[in-house]
Amino acid sequence: MMKKILATLVVVCFMVVGFTSHSTDAATTYTYYKVKKGDSFYKLAKTYKTTISALKSLNHRKSDVLVAGETIKVPRLAKTHAVKQAAEPVAKKPKFSIRAEERKLMAQLVHAETGFSEPFAGKVEVALVILNRVKHPGFPNSIKGVIYQKTKSGYAFAPVKTGKLTRIQPTKQDYAAVDKALSLFPNDRRGSLYFYNPKITKDKWMLSRPVTIRIGHHVFAK
Repeated sequence: MMKKILATLVVVCFMVVGFTSHSTDAATTYTYYKVKKGDSFYKLAKTYKTTISALKSLNHRKSDVLVAGETIKVPRLAKTHAVKQAAEPVAKKPKFSIRAEERKLMAQLVHAETGFSEPFAGKVEVALVILNRVKHPGFPNSIKGVIYQKTKSGYAFAPVKTGKLTRIQPTKQDYAAVDKALSLFPNDRRGSLYFYNPKITKDKWMLSRPVTIRIGHHVFAK
């Protein structure tokens, strides 16, 4: 009986060491994974070289339940190819991951531009504007570069120009909007590159841009 107990403890120890020896920096850089039937936190932790607790923390989960079809965050694997999912189409779908500081910077700008008055969809679209600019050759190719881009009038975004941005404390909704935008990017079909309040903006060039969508007090354009 004692031998069986000792053998069990040895196996458990090896499992713990196997998991904790991998990097658990999941909150710093991550991508998205669509849950398939039969997936579990244990299985995904092994696949993405992290721990069950790190995965749960990254996704704000307490339960062990995963639902087939839902999308969760997983650590971005260094120097490896993304895991292919059998249910995914053959066409390649690039995945976009960002660092924790970039996510916070985006959430700060989203809050600064939308506050508590704009709907969640409007927050998501503002975040998509930032990501679409990163992708567009006419703008800087990084999130920080886009947000702090200098223009003839000062900066591309008013909260940066006024110095308000760095004092912003994003809400959970602001972070959720950034995460939602990341899940839609780079396959966002609207491709919004600008947004403005038509009651305030007088710039003729901006007002002449093709409108992509109107949400709350903002008009989005490209």
